[in-house]
Amino acid sequence: MADRPQLFSVLIALGCLAVMEQREGWAGVLALLPLLALALGMIWYAGNISRAIGRGWGLHRAERPTPPAAIRALGWVLLMMPLLVFVLQRLRAG
Repeated sequence: MADRPQLFSVLIALGCLAVMEQREGWAGVLALLPLLALALGMIWYAGNISRAIGRGWGLHRAERPTPPAAIRALGWVLLMMPLLVFVLQRLRAG
């Protein structure tokens, strides 16, 4: 069962998709989906992601797990970015 932050994150993501569909159509929705999927994955599965140890993008090896709270926080930042862009565009338009 999902907890409140997880449900809240899904509601925010659905709201972002609804706004994007109204503003840009389905092309905008498809462009926003990868960012929202990444953000939701980081929020919902931070514990599983933090246990991933191995080679990163470079040749360096990850020896220690990343704290799940840090992964979850970055997920929330990514989730809020489209909302921030929508609000700033709205304020700028007047």
